[in-house]
Amino acid sequence: MTNAPVKARSPSASAPQASLRQSGSSLIEVLVAILLVSVGLLGIAGLSGATFSYNKTSQLRLTGLALVNDYADRARVNVYGYDLGNYNIALSATAPTGTPSYLPNVATDTDAAAAAAAANVAQFDRQDFLNAVASRLPGGDAVVVSSPTAAARDMDVWILWTDPQATAGVGFAGSLFEAGQGNCPSTLTTAEQAIYSCMYFKVDL
Repeated sequence: MTNAPVKARSPSASAPQASLRQSGSSLIEVLVAILLVSVGLLGIAGLSGATFSYNKTSQLRLTGLALVNDYADRARVNVYGYDLGNYNIALSATAPTGTPSYLPNVATDTDAAAAAAAANVAQFDRQDFLNAVASRLPGGDAVVVSSPTAAARDMDVWILWTDPQATAGVGFAGSLFEAGQGNCPSTLTTAEQAIYSCMYFKVDL
């Protein structure tokens, strides 16, 4: 009895051929990634817009505060003119013109002359204040109501401004503009209330 030689088998002949697999991202994964990036970019854009609106509102508030403080300091210096009501300003009042006379004539120093001098100084202060408000704020205007009493001297000051790009109730800037409309004086007409946003200040002299 002879033993037949055993033939060696090739491993590739007995094992099934391994399937080839491709690695990478599917179309769905790419679309999901694009969607997430788009949402992130929209969020950043909204945050940037809100930051810009807040900065603009803060700038307007600081400008209005500086203008009001300057006007109040002028009234403190000319307290007699303030007591006579010469620092009141109605909406859309025309800024006074001309060069005021600061001091009464010493030769005719009377109460009437002193009152006239105080009124002249207040005229110049109103002129300078209204011109500053109009030049430093968009569509800037002002309303000032003084109420001097024996116990205290104070002023109610409204700084009004307009912004054609901020429609009330539309967008973040519009919401801030609309919030400021609640600070406007009650004497405004319906048409004026629609176009103005206001800052209110209470000043004690």
